[in-house]
Amino acid sequence: MTWARQKRAHRLRATYRRLKGTEQFLAFYDVHADCLSGVFRRRKRIRKVAEAFRRLRRCYPRQRLFVILDNLHNVHDHPRFLALLRRLRIHPVWTPTDASWINLIEAQFGVLKRFTLAHTDDPTHAARRSRIYRYLRYRHRKLRSLHHPLHRLRSLSPVKLE
Repeated sequence: MTWARQKRAHRLRATYRRLKGTEQFLAFYDVHADCLSGVFRRRKRIRKVAEAFRRLRRCYPRQRLFVILDNLHNVHDHPRFLALLRRLRIHPVWTPTDASWINLIEAQFGVLKRFTLAHTDDPTHAARRSRIYRYLRYRHRKLRSLHHPLHRLRSLSPVKLE
C-alpha cells in the first residue's frame, strides 16, 4: 500500500447486511501433503457436515484419519454425528474453547482470505466460490500437489444420506 491521490473512496457494502444469506466453507487440510480443499454448504447442519465427512472418507478409503474439528459447536455432542464418525473410522480431535490457533488450518485460512476475500464485494455466492476454488487450484499447482486424493472432494458425486 502507498499514499496516493484518490478521487473517491472505494466503498464496500456493509458486512452486517447480507441480503442473500451466508455460506459455510467446510474445509479439510492434509497436514502431511500441505493440501487444502473443501466444499461450500448453505448451512452447517448435521446432514451437510455428515455428507462432507462421507466424501472425505471416500478420498482416503484405507487410511486412518484423525480430523481436528474446530468451530463445529453444533455437532460436537450430537449422538448421530458421533456414531457416523465411528462408522467411517474417523477419529475426532476437538480443539479447546478459544484455542483455534492450535489448528494448523488457521494459517491456511489467513492466506486464503488475503488472496480471495480481501477488498472484494461479490455480487453472488457463485462468484466468491469460483474465486476461492480458483485460488485452491493455483495453490496446488504451485505446490505440485495436483494429484492428491483430497482434490476429488469437490468432484465426488453426492453420497447417500442416512
